[in-house]
Amino acid sequence: MKKLELIREAKLFRLIPGRTKKSRLEASGVALLNDSTALVVFDSLNQIARLDVSLKPSRRNLLWPAPSLGAGFEDIAADDRLGAMFGLVESVEDFDGMLRGFVAEYDREGRLKQCSRLPVKFQKANKGFEGLAHVRHQGREHLYALREANYRSSGVRRGRIDVYVRSAKGAWKESRTIELPDEAKFKDYSALAYRDHQLAIVSQESARLWVGRLHKRTHTLIPGSGAVYRFPGRNYGNVEGIDWLSEDTLIAVSDRRKKGQPARCAATDQSIHIFRIPKR
Repeated sequence: MKKLELIREAKLFRLIPGRTKKSRLEASGVALLNDSTALVVFDSLNQIARLDVSLKPSRRNLLWPAPSLGAGFEDIAADDRLGAMFGLVESVEDFDGMLRGFVAEYDREGRLKQCSRLPVKFQKANKGFEGLAHVRHQGREHLYALREANYRSSGVRRGRIDVYVRSAKGAWKESRTIELPDEAKFKDYSALAYRDHQLAIVSQESARLWVGRLHKRTHTLIPGSGAVYRFPGRNYGNVEGIDWLSEDTLIAVSDRRKKGQPARCAATDQSIHIFRIPKR
């Protein structure tokens, strides 16, 4: 199993104005807004950070309010064509008492446009969606939503992506599912990214990255196209968000070190990282 190459990384408090070493910045998702700007969300804050991908302090870095139905976000996705942003709320009790995931949509100025539910029902509030990607395919908008936990398919536990398509009225309708292959059968799933028919999926507990390709016409997984990579060192046990910077480069963010985790994990928690995928 090949190891990802670390290009650079930084603690988030050093990049976000007004934050200090004591600030809680439990990063849960990241998306590339454009070639120079990354968006970061947090699972305990209704705020979105806008950061320069140089990972250096910049006057362009800022943190702005992002109202939604939840008390934070599990991931964020961006529409590179319109500059729209999509904040994923893991699960919220709906009007019928059922737990469902929601997506808060913002325009390029950060103004809330709508908050839409994703139809699937969950049994536990903290076992909903963990990853989100915005995809344009065959002229239509899609959302790819990654489930956190494995689910049973024909008696076998495996990962799953739920695919939603934008209806004429603007709602998100169930379209199909993508079942992850055996090599991506991780302990859990924490992040999802899509770019040019290429998927990347992260497991926090397994501390692994899986990369696979989709068929250009059908957007089904191409058998045998996937590969698994490990992070560089044992400090990366909290990666919660990921997105593509280029064909072989990824930007990631890490949550706060959890109780019971080794002290070494504090060196890379609440941070933003850039990794390169080695050649096969």
